[in-house]
Amino acid sequence: MRAIHRARSGPFYININIRMTTLDILYEDDNLIAVCKPSGLLVTPDRWNPSIPTIQDMLREYLRRKDGGHPNIRVVHRIDKDTSGVTVLAKNVQTQSFLSKQFEKGEVSKTYLALVKGVVKKDDGIINFSLMESPKKPGTMIISQKGKKSISVYKVMERFQNCTFLEVNPLTGRTHQVRVHLLGIGHPLLFDPIYSDSNPLYLSDLKKDYKKKEEKEKPLLNRLSLHAFRLSFLEPAESKTLVLEAQLPDDLARTLKYIRKFQPLTQA
Repeated sequence: MRAIHRARSGPFYININIRMTTLDILYEDDNLIAVCKPSGLLVTPDRWNPSIPTIQDMLREYLRRKDGGHPNIRVVHRIDKDTSGVTVLAKNVQTQSFLSKQFEKGEVSKTYLALVKGVVKKDDGIINFSLMESPKKPGTMIISQKGKKSISVYKVMERFQNCTFLEVNPLTGRTHQVRVHLLGIGHPLLFDPIYSDSNPLYLSDLKKDYKKKEEKEKPLLNRLSLHAFRLSFLEPAESKTLVLEAQLPDDLARTLKYIRKFQPLTQA
């Protein structure tokens, strides 16, 4: 089976809660639609506050404007609210079932990009920690022998003085898997208010001779340093492999640029 790439549809702008929000549509056909989800946006409604805007809401509105249809656009998979990257939704129940089965069987190839704390010494590795929901903090995950089998594969992309840029492929699909697995090997995400650090990253943290200005310094990064970069799966119409990629958003790309400039790894 050959991989197929489709041209980007481009950005879609929608006014939600008096705030202009942009969705970058990566791919669309009669059966499915894929977007680059911004950090901070839910995929599905919050159980406690269903009025919070979601990807589903935005795509319903987009499709209503576009062709007047698809009011029941269906979720195929989820990524965390504060994770950015490729997200796929189905336009009909048949496509939802077709794609959901691939996710459940581990047949979907998923690639994440992560900025983590510390210098990862091994060029690549396999993380094999079983995960379960924390009995003390519902909604969070812990490593436990009582948990479900969970496997992630990682590869070092770049090393810096105090952090590492990784490519991570989760072979299973547990909640918060990448975040907890990286924590388990001693290299949690650079910014993760649940499992790591809730302190934003500033340019002054990287640049030794940074001169503070009169106005308050804005953070370089104040959300999860995790991005769903690539998804690869069979599309339902012709059973060809569809490969979808979402480039690093501006905040992560800018953070990497400054880390490369001011915190390069010096060789002994």
